[in-house]
Amino acid sequence: MDSLKHHKVLFIMVTIFVSSTMSRAKKTTVVIHNDLGSGLSLGYHCKSGDNDLGYGRLGVGGSWFFRFKPDIFGRTLFFCRFSLGNESHYFDIYKQKRDREFEKFGCAYCEWKIRKNGPCKLNKITNKFDVCLPWKS
Repeated sequence: MDSLKHHKVLFIMVTIFVSSTMSRAKKTTVVIHNDLGSGLSLGYHCKSGDNDLGYGRLGVGGSWFFRFKPDIFGRTLFFCRFSLGNESHYFDIYKQKRDREFEKFGCAYCEWKIRKNGPCKLNKITNKFDVCLPWKS
């Protein structure tokens, strides 16, 4: 019976720790810049598994951002469908395993320039948008 009491106390302590950690979790900001050039506007529709951020359109040089608290278990994922002219592409704009703050190219303030060839992320080491990744589709 003593063991059961010990497990209950341990469970309550872990629950309190996780709750307090989640409530103080630092918010992450993702910024998207239209860097298509040629006078092209950029359409976007971004969402996660449980949070649809809706549709929008950025004029030449325009920007848009959103904020969220990353999952404490490292599962946060936001993906976007981008429309550029007659083309449509998909990209994981925030993937916690890739973008978490303490990874080499991770961030708490993540900036992306959307270009025709794919998105380029601001590199916190070089301070340039030189971390370019291909479209997923």
